[in-house]
Amino acid sequence: MDQKEQLKLWIQQYYDRLTYIAYTYLKDHSHAEDIVQDSFVNAYRSNQQLKDPTRPFPWLVRIVINECHNSIRQNRREQPTEFLPEQRSISTEDLYLEQSRDQEVYSAIMSLNEKFRTPVILFYFEDMSIREIAHALKLSEGAVKTRLARGRDKLKGKLRRGDLDELGDDYSASKANLYPR
Repeated sequence: MDQKEQLKLWIQQYYDRLTYIAYTYLKDHSHAEDIVQDSFVNAYRSNQQLKDPTRPFPWLVRIVINECHNSIRQNRREQPTEFLPEQRSISTEDLYLEQSRDQEVYSAIMSLNEKFRTPVILFYFEDMSIREIAHALKLSEGAVKTRLARGRDKLKGKLRRGDLDELGDDYSASKANLYPR
């Protein structure tokens, strides 16, 4: 299979999953789509760096995460709407994602610190193994296990407390299941 066919296959298989991962970092669906497209271009250019061609997803996740970090660094000073929360409205993409998943769990996961949120999403929603997550995030397997355990603990605490999210909805531990696999 040549490089172009390989890229088409990756786009078909992984575009939606990678867009969701980028969205968790950027909180903007159109920006997440742009990042994923840029990531596919970078993957195409550096295809020879892929160590295991049978499992490209962790490698693609790493590229997307790096692109998100670069974008956040570049746009750090360009966030005027964050200073005016009364003018900020919930986007259609936010509403769709909140409705498509259990709202309480989704809100609790999105409120986690990034170092806990990313492993939780990759493990539970993307079905990546601890080894794959460790490779994608450039961490040891032990660090990934620790972050997953602490992330679960933080989620359980948030869901039990009955905290209110930014929409005024409360979290309820009885509505969500957070059991480790």
